[in-house]
Amino acid sequence: MERLQAWHEGYAALQARCRARFGTAPLHTWFYPPHHGIGYLSQLSDMVFDGLGEVELHYHHDGDTPETLRRALSGTVSDYHRWGHLLQAGEQPRSAFGFIHGDWALNNARGGKFCGVNDEVSLLQDLGCWGDFTMPSGEICQTRKVNSIYYGLGDPDRPKAHDWGVDAEVGHVDPPGLFMMQGPLAINWWAPGYPRVENASLTSENWGRPDRIRQWLDCNVHVHGKPDWQFVKLHAHGAIERDFDALFGDKAFETHRILNEEFNDGERYRLHYVTAREAYNIAKAAEHGKTGDPSEWRNYVVGRQPHAFYALDAPHDLLRCEDQHLHIERIGEGHSVRLRSRVGPLRAVCADLESVEVNDQLGTARLELRADAGEVLLELGPGCELGPLEGGTLSALTPNDSGATARLLVGRKCLVRYRRAGNSDGH
Repeated sequence: MERLQAWHEGYAALQARCRARFGTAPLHTWFYPPHHGIGYLSQLSDMVFDGLGEVELHYHHDGDTPETLRRALSGTVSDYHRWGHLLQAGEQPRSAFGFIHGDWALNNARGGKFCGVNDEVSLLQDLGCWGDFTMPSGEICQTRKVNSIYYGLGDPDRPKAHDWGVDAEVGHVDPPGLFMMQGPLAINWWAPGYPRVENASLTSENWGRPDRIRQWLDCNVHVHGKPDWQFVKLHAHGAIERDFDALFGDKAFETHRILNEEFNDGERYRLHYVTAREAYNIAKAAEHGKTGDPSEWRNYVVGRQPHAFYALDAPHDLLRCEDQHLHIERIGEGHSVRLRSRVGPLRAVCADLESVEVNDQLGTARLELRADAGEVLLELGPGCELGPLEGGTLSALTPNDSGATARLLVGRKCLVRYRRAGNSDGH
């Protein structure tokens, strides 16, 4: 919990510092493993909602068969879904996630250790995985394919079948296999004091120095036929305190200063910070022959994650998640919950909720409590005015700098109507 708090505060501060200085800010993707506990997914939801990055899946396992792995992974993905993760937002949210294999052992690539399943990638695709980001490793699991964006296959009869694969290429759309984006792998002959392996890892000892940044670009990772869109995928190992400086401290800021001052002049270079999902979408756009500003294609194939729209600090079932419609059922029992939202002008709802549905087209919020009656606290955005309530009464309305806070006394079910000031049609 302390690490999550440090990340949340530290990374938000780094983003603010970078925006103030450069007008841009980095993004992070947390490939979060279930063995650390799914209860922390709530805090990660808040970090996504606050614009720090996105969450995907990191998974360790050993000695599995296709059957045991499918059962275990399916259960893990379902557990994450109950917290709104590993989903694509939409009228009917669907399973969609990026993946990193524990110990780099994808497709049984470690000589039988830490996996057991030769055709793991097919199983992942069945569960909604759109891309793998495991490489580079720089050791026994490293594929022959390096510095590439390509499609890796699995083979039930042999391990490490993704050792080679078909390159992502302009005009060659959706070839067989799982999309794989690798980070830079090279020998850095300009490292201070001695040459060393460049494996794109960020640590406080080996932070993003100028010599490393140039090496990343020299690796020239791109979709074939689109060399002007280069991808640099970096990684950190977990949330280890000794590396905080390289991730969101002064060393991190120095890395981003160099990137912005030397590689974001708008002529030779233009810098785009993206999450893993956004990088995938931009690479797919390149395959499809798209041109122009790559940032236009951040949501090209796989749409935004649900926590771009809301964050909820309890397990739940997400039934619908769009710009103007949010529907959540089966909210976890045991305590009053807080729902933060960008759907409509109701910025937050605090209550012992069973379900909630916000329909901004109708200007309504349907609330269902767990008890027969209770109090609901609403945080209203600027210009939001409450209309007549069904199943409840307004007990207090307190204006504040960001809008207003409303206290409602309601029965088990309540319909809240609202409108924006100056909107004569009532919503």
